[in-house]
Amino acid sequence: MGVWGASGQIGDNSKADGHVPVQVSGLTSGVTAISAGWSQTCALVNGGVQCWGDNEFGSLGDNTTTERHVPVQVWGLASGVAAVAAGWSYTCALVNGGAQCWGLNFCGELGDNSTDGRYVPVQVSGLTSGVTAVSAGAAHVCGLVSGRMQCWGDNGYGQLGDNSTSQSLVPVPVQFP
Repeated sequence: MGVWGASGQIGDNSKADGHVPVQVSGLTSGVTAISAGWSQTCALVNGGVQCWGDNEFGSLGDNTTTERHVPVQVWGLASGVAAVAAGWSYTCALVNGGAQCWGLNFCGELGDNSTDGRYVPVQVSGLTSGVTAVSAGAAHVCGLVSGRMQCWGDNGYGQLGDNSTSQSLVPVPVQFP
């Protein structure tokens, strides 16, 4: 798999900026999806998640805040993962039909009813099954849950679709007209 970008997000064991694609160290096969956040890049590899890049807020999910220039396995997510979505300095994954997130949690973007940052994946409140898609914004997340949209996190511009501008620390249903 080849990527390009800046400051450790390339995954080629350097901090050099890349203006053309380079091979990510150790990811020569088994990659089925990739998601780039503000400071990290994550890939779905053989049913698990591996991430690399800046890790100041734990967005790599390896139970550290150590910057990584090559992919590392996300703690507890070696299998059962169907999708990955990277946001500002946090990441979420679709795991065995549920949603889990890790990293920065300034606006509740991890959906665990707190604003505490997490260095390993935590279960999104109430989303243990029925989740079929997840998408990350800068500081909010939306998921398709049993055919209905639910979102959580920052809502300063109404991005949660719940007819308010109040952040939500847990998933709320999108209110369609």
